[in-house]
Amino acid sequence: MIVDLVKIVEVARSPHVLMDLSPDFALLSSARYDPALLRSSWNTAANAGVESPYLLLRYHYDRLYDAARAHGWADSLSFSYEDLERVCDDAVQKALLTAPARDTPLKLRVTVDRAGNVAAAASPTAALPAPDPTAASTFTPGYNILSPVDTAGLALYGPPLAIHLDHEPTPCDVFTCTKTTHRPQYNAARDRLKLPPLGTPSNTDVLLYNTTGELTETSIRNIAFLRGSPPRWVTPRAETRCLPGVMRRWLLEQARVVEAEEGELTRSDLVDGEYVLTFNGVEGCRLGRIAFSAAH
Repeated sequence: MIVDLVKIVEVARSPHVLMDLSPDFALLSSARYDPALLRSSWNTAANAGVESPYLLLRYHYDRLYDAARAHGWADSLSFSYEDLERVCDDAVQKALLTAPARDTPLKLRVTVDRAGNVAAAASPTAALPAPDPTAASTFTPGYNILSPVDTAGLALYGPPLAIHLDHEPTPCDVFTCTKTTHRPQYNAARDRLKLPPLGTPSNTDVLLYNTTGELTETSIRNIAFLRGSPPRWVTPRAETRCLPGVMRRWLLEQARVVEAEEGELTRSDLVDGEYVLTFNGVEGCRLGRIAFSAAH
């Protein structure tokens, strides 16, 4: 596993972190099933050289395993990658029975409980705007983060998200640096901006920051901002206790993004209208823009 994930686990297990506040939560990961991924050489490489219709499924397994360690769930460490793949296959076959076509892309909601029981449910999800779900990570608007771009070219990455800054900081702990079903902090951030509930399709999201003012993530996506000269995509550092997303890990490994230095990405440095690269394990990479105007 990469150093970034190990750092996250060490932070989560520190004595200053209050762990297992909710006794009923499960570990959570959201994955993508898409037959088009069978043609993605980079996804094959990330899956130990084996073609897979799942987006970075081995990375999902690594993150779930590390989250089990972070929460001290010794009994849940027994589940294997093969267990995860088998449960996902079963969920996909069940969902495809009622899907409009056999090649329908699906979103999988994977959970692992304290005893190591793995479960998954699948449902249709939107098709990707580009054949390569990482394509948006190669986009740069030039040396000015607000500079105009070829709108026809930009359309290849899908409609940009409107990213609104939260009104309050979100304290970060083991429930922000591990993904679980205990998600009140993300629900609260969306409520403050009057955004639709989690799980509702929307072209808006809320940008979170911690109590020191460092940017962390959105309610469902990791983030990166263009910084430096020449500009490069910079993502919040692991020490902010942001979620160690699977696409974030891949982008760091491929040097598509770099981790921020301390204090490099703060709420006070944001510029209205600047571009944001967002990414997660279902959508891949998308573009957004900071919108200081109130969300609707």
